[in-house]
Amino acid sequence: MGITWRLWVNDYFWQNPLADARPVRLTDFEGEEVDAAISPDGKFMVFLSNRDGPLDVFVSQIGSGAFTNLTKGDFRPPTWAMVRRNRVLWRRRAGLVHAGQQPGSRRTASTLMGPTMGGIPKLFIDHGTRSSLVARREDARVSTRRIPAIRSSSRTGTRAIPRKSSSREPGVHCHFLIWSRDGRFIYFVKGTPTTDMDIWRIPARGGNAEQITFHHAWVGYPAWLDARTLIYSATADDGSGRWLYAIDVEHRIPHRVSSGIAEQYLSVAVDQVQPHHLVATVANPTAGLWTVPIANDVQPESAVTPIQAANTRALSPRYAGDYLAFLSSKGGADGLWKLDNSGTAVELWKGGDGGVVAAPAISPDGNRICFSYRKQGRAELYVINANGTGLTTLAKSIEVQSAASWSPDGKWVAVAANQGEGTRVFKIPLDGGPPIRLRDTLSFNPVWSPDDRFIVYSEQRASGSFDVKTMTPDGAPVVVPAVASLGSRFPVAFGTPYRFMPGGKTLITLQGTAPNQNFFRLDLETGEQRQLTSFDLKSGSVIQNFDISPDGKRIVFDRLRNHADIVLMNLAR
Repeated sequence: MGITWRLWVNDYFWQNPLADARPVRLTDFEGEEVDAAISPDGKFMVFLSNRDGPLDVFVSQIGSGAFTNLTKGDFRPPTWAMVRRNRVLWRRRAGLVHAGQQPGSRRTASTLMGPTMGGIPKLFIDHGTRSSLVARREDARVSTRRIPAIRSSSRTGTRAIPRKSSSREPGVHCHFLIWSRDGRFIYFVKGTPTTDMDIWRIPARGGNAEQITFHHAWVGYPAWLDARTLIYSATADDGSGRWLYAIDVEHRIPHRVSSGIAEQYLSVAVDQVQPHHLVATVANPTAGLWTVPIANDVQPESAVTPIQAANTRALSPRYAGDYLAFLSSKGGADGLWKLDNSGTAVELWKGGDGGVVAAPAISPDGNRICFSYRKQGRAELYVINANGTGLTTLAKSIEVQSAASWSPDGKWVAVAANQGEGTRVFKIPLDGGPPIRLRDTLSFNPVWSPDDRFIVYSEQRASGSFDVKTMTPDGAPVVVPAVASLGSRFPVAFGTPYRFMPGGKTLITLQGTAPNQNFFRLDLETGEQRQLTSFDLKSGSVIQNFDISPDGKRIVFDRLRNHADIVLMNLAR
């Protein structure tokens, strides 16, 4: 009996619930389809798509091949690049869809309720801030995520769920709420979007929140397969992409249940019938490198030219004097590559040894490259010679959360990392000394100025955007009026949205959200800002990382596209 109990606790008897499921593609539009949800009876699905131009809410009777655009341009999510937040769900009894809308300002949101197959939507909840919501099975209560507390709403009103963990620092988010089958708990995803998130739960009547998973990565879309088993999407331990995982919430041992090399699973939803039907967003991501001149005139899309490399996938570029470093993979996790002036691409670090998860940083003399790779669920910081030799580990006590940036003298790198107290900006000595924390607030994306005057970094706001700030290399706050004028123009993103021009007197910024991302030039002395590009990214492509050529004449950037579709799986159990 004791042996059987230990095997049970350690999930020895675990079986993959998707083992015999075969995905059937339900959409094949020219654009992107994401965020699929399925009705409780398994007959309808609703999802987001840019098939008609803007991102809209579509609904379809599964198997019919017919799709109805419910919002017709009136649904305005904050950005393609942000973490999705369960903007659509079903109300079981009335067969209605709740769709989040961004009216006017990106800092306000409403929740609308409209008929499943089309019609005029009505205001359901006027949040005043972006929220997630989820309905109980009997449809008597709805929970909404509002900063700073989780609330439970009913036909008679709304009440906050008391909890000791309700006070949290700005920038830590709670999303993807889901009730337990017995109504005793609310499960949700908590953490820093794009970098450090996990599934938690809190008693519905109040109490302490407890952590269920420990991925410390992107996590989203939890859904019930049975009373104890959650399925969800999360970044793989090696950083190779987003996959489906399942977990017994009492054993708390995650199991990867999706397979494949090219395909990734961005979202998942499950109906409430037996056997279950599951809809998922399946992506086949592509990425390439492009360049555009920095000129006096605004550069149109026709001025953009591709950078030719043998690699079919390339992203996160960084310039050196005689080569371009970038990330690439031929299936699986990204490795570190460099492209020399002759057009020859050389792999410096294989993604199979650990997936590189942030843009590389090149030393001022071009001889060394600092990068981070993720292995066994942890991303650490490393330095390698530009010829691929001499790998050295830096600051093992921190877990890296962003790209690094070298000091002008080559003796330090600045990086956003977690040492157990949330993501902070550190500077790391190259001689092997301990890391020095520069900020005590949630902070990201440090970039060291070439003249060594200051470090630009991002401080995340509760509203889901960044304040761009500056500090001295010793961590003392310093006000640079031109940088301060940028305010909160940058949404939560996967890359660093600013880079210095040679000399350090000008900052190039990537502003806006897809499909309206463009580059701007900011004079740090005069504060003058002007637009450099006018791009057309209607295909669903997103720019994440960019750099400036050593002569200051060109911008090199990546463009990523998910090529996402919706698939259906019929589960055996």
